[in-house]
Amino acid sequence: MKQSSANLILLLGLFITGCANVQQEQTVKDLKTQISELEKKQSKTNASMEELNNKLFLLQEQVAVSKKDIGELKAMAVPVIPPDNLKVVRLETEDIKKTEAKKEPIKKEDAKKAESLPSPEALYNEAQNLFMSGRLPESIDKFANFILNYPKHTLADNAQYWIGETYYSQKDYQKALVEFKKVVANYPNANKASDALLKVAFTYLELNNKEKAMGEFKLLIERYPSSEAAVKARTKIQELQK
Repeated sequence: MKQSSANLILLLGLFITGCANVQQEQTVKDLKTQISELEKKQSKTNASMEELNNKLFLLQEQVAVSKKDIGELKAMAVPVIPPDNLKVVRLETEDIKKTEAKKEPIKKEDAKKAESLPSPEALYNEAQNLFMSGRLPESIDKFANFILNYPKHTLADNAQYWIGETYYSQKDYQKALVEFKKVVANYPNANKASDALLKVAFTYLELNNKEKAMGEFKLLIERYPSSEAAVKARTKIQELQK
């Protein structure tokens, strides 16, 4: 009888322990599920913040370009007062004809191209608006068109940078890497070079290549030590070294 009671107690203990283990396993599974969901939400939040930051940067660029345009228009609007002793010489009709005859004729193709091509500011602004409205493939085409037609313009490096940023936002990290590197290679002294190098490093992190990312962060600090991008690089290096 005593043996039976002992066996019963033992079985009951094992049953309770088993139930406890099952409950613990379920709790662990529930916690893992919750953590996974939180990570997904955090990832979405980070992506949303990245998108908002990009739109803010683009708006700031538009304001800067608009201010520049207004300044140039004001400079052009300065009246020129002719001197009192200026003599006005009338050209005879025959002289005008001779002058016009000496002018080199403009090719029809060139004239047509000049008429159809928008100003650099208008073209860049159009590409920005496409990006902000979520029409990313079209914005890439417009930024690329800008670089093709205005390769020496002060906004050319910005256009190249935003091509990389567009691919990055689409999680096409291989293409983003190529485009960001073009900024650093083609416009090393331009204002977007340091930002592009920072994004090269972050792109390597997205590609799970921590070693190369660290190398790019250090290169950024070496080349552009006083830039805001270098400050972010130093912070990121400290995080990765923990």
